[in-house]
Amino acid sequence: MRYFTAITLICALALITGCKDASRDNPLDPNSPQYANTASVKGYVFLLNQSSAINSATISSLEDGVSVLSDTGGYFHFSNLTMGNQTLICAKDNYVPDTLQIFLQSNTTEEVIFELNGAPYVLTQNIFTRKIDQYYPSTQYFVDVTASVNDPNGMVDVDSVWFAVDTLLFLMDYSVTAKQFQAAIYKYDLPTNTIQWLVNRPLSIRSKDCSNAVNLSDPFYISRIIENTAAPAYPTINTTTLQMDTTGPTPLFQWSPPDVTFNYTYTLILSRVVSDIRTVVWIYTNLNYSYTQFQFPSDNSGLALSAGEYVWTISVVDDFGNYSRSKEAPFMVQ
Repeated sequence: MRYFTAITLICALALITGCKDASRDNPLDPNSPQYANTASVKGYVFLLNQSSAINSATISSLEDGVSVLSDTGGYFHFSNLTMGNQTLICAKDNYVPDTLQIFLQSNTTEEVIFELNGAPYVLTQNIFTRKIDQYYPSTQYFVDVTASVNDPNGMVDVDSVWFAVDTLLFLMDYSVTAKQFQAAIYKYDLPTNTIQWLVNRPLSIRSKDCSNAVNLSDPFYISRIIENTAAPAYPTINTTTLQMDTTGPTPLFQWSPPDVTFNYTYTLILSRVVSDIRTVVWIYTNLNYSYTQFQFPSDNSGLALSAGEYVWTISVVDDFGNYSRSKEAPFMVQ
């Protein structure tokens, strides 16, 4: 009797409601019109092992082919990504890309964090050619290479820096005083035994960090090799009699100019010689090209040379910093 009454009650309710289907407004119900087969991802981009945010990094969904950028706080957000497996790639110039594999469920927001390792990068790079004229053993040619290198993770992350030409790599040493990497490459270090081999070749700086991220700088080139230089005329040595000129304590240096057409200045260097050991006692730089003589000490300091043996040289220096130095000119001070 109770069973019949329940059936009767259900039928009565069905007649009242017109036998309509139950409402389907659950967004997790695949049959609901509110159902959406998408998900969201949010997160941050930081430097590797640091809390520093990276802005303007590109985060891409490999499956959906869409990308967003991180903001100044390193934050980014994706909406309407396809649920299921997702491959997210975070990249920025001069950083090693980072990849994450995640699984997205419908109508959920997954939070992720990317950590990017910044590769070293070159701030400045220069190459200067050098010609050193000498009596023995022979004229010396080499190049001075300098580079300022930094790293997003800090200078402590810079592991090695090289001067690169073709397949050749020359390790550069860091100078704490100059705060840059330096290397001197001599002509005998090169395939043809001449620095002229470097002319017109693209040169670069290769750097590597402690996590083995490697970067290569933009190419740079040699600007000039100065073959001609000025020649000391007085005081000097007679190469036939080997007799040295003798001067007073404030000598007047005289020379013949180089046969060149580019702009240049002179650099004079004076050294004292004791037991074949040279000690620089005076340097004068940026002397105008129009000079052919110059009086030591060039100021009102009252500086005077003590008696003994000296040598002096004169260098021609162009606007790029390349130079060609004369042979040493020895003389005696009474």
